[in-house]
Amino acid sequence: MATFSERLKELREAAQLKQEDVAKKLRISTSAYGYYEQGRNEPSIEALLALSVLFDTSTDYLIGQTDKKMASPAYNYTDNPSEKDQALIEELKKYPELFSELTANPEKNIAALDRYWRFIHRELKTFR
Repeated sequence: MATFSERLKELREAAQLKQEDVAKKLRISTSAYGYYEQGRNEPSIEALLALSVLFDTSTDYLIGQTDKKMASPAYNYTDNPSEKDQALIEELKKYPELFSELTANPEKNIAALDRYWRFIHRELKTFR
């Protein structure tokens, strides 16, 4: 599997971005970002998450743990939600801003939310 620096450069070039463009989005210097691509430095966890969102990929893909750019969805859509699913939808409606964001582009936004949750879950495990 590819290394973090190789994946990062590949994703940036595929997005037709310059190192300077990505550095600005991360609020770091161009040279600091360049060090990521050269393998001379590693990003903070916050920067890694920002990169995964920017390039719409999983952190596992970025760091070379998988060759799948996105995690497989854990939920299969159906036109007839179960009572449990309907209860979940009703609960989400209590948070209109979150519900609106999730329904605006469900596939992308739920995948991003899933990445954040997995990251938080892994971090919580390290503190137990």
